[in-house]
Amino acid sequence: MLENSVINEDKGLENDFFVRSFLVQSKPKVVVDFLTASHWRYEHEIIPKIEQNFIRLIKTLPNEPTLPVIFNLFLKFQLSLKLHIRMEEEIVFPKYLCILKREGEISMTGSHEAQEPYVNEIIKLLNRTSYSKNPFCQLLIQRLDKFEIELNEHAWIEENIISKNLQ
Repeated sequence: MLENSVINEDKGLENDFFVRSFLVQSKPKVVVDFLTASHWRYEHEIIPKIEQNFIRLIKTLPNEPTLPVIFNLFLKFQLSLKLHIRMEEEIVFPKYLCILKREGEISMTGSHEAQEPYVNEIIKLLNRTSYSKNPFCQLLIQRLDKFEIELNEHAWIEENIISKNLQ
């Protein structure tokens, strides 16, 4: 499967150009399968690891009042992302796949612009804290950075392959 050759545990997308080139030329089902596999990976691997990092950091630094607030921002982002994923998987992707069967007006709803700043802002907030040099915090920031890169690539695929074909 393409996903196994491109996505590696905690490494994100290793070769964006390869992925983009491959998916631009792929059948819609391949694109949807790739994006759906990414959704699964976000929900079942990446986000739980980031949550664990936050919890470990909170336990290590219990007297840091900003840390639970930043974690709550991440939880809010997570909720928003889950809703976005459900909308794509239940509405957008099935309609995209129907394009092969019939032509029609289908629009991509739910832009990524609302999700994208969350992770970046969380990283900025963590970098401004007094505990930003803590090894657990550094690991958390590193995971968030990789996740943000992967989310941006995912958004590019959806907006430049799926959205263009839906217009």
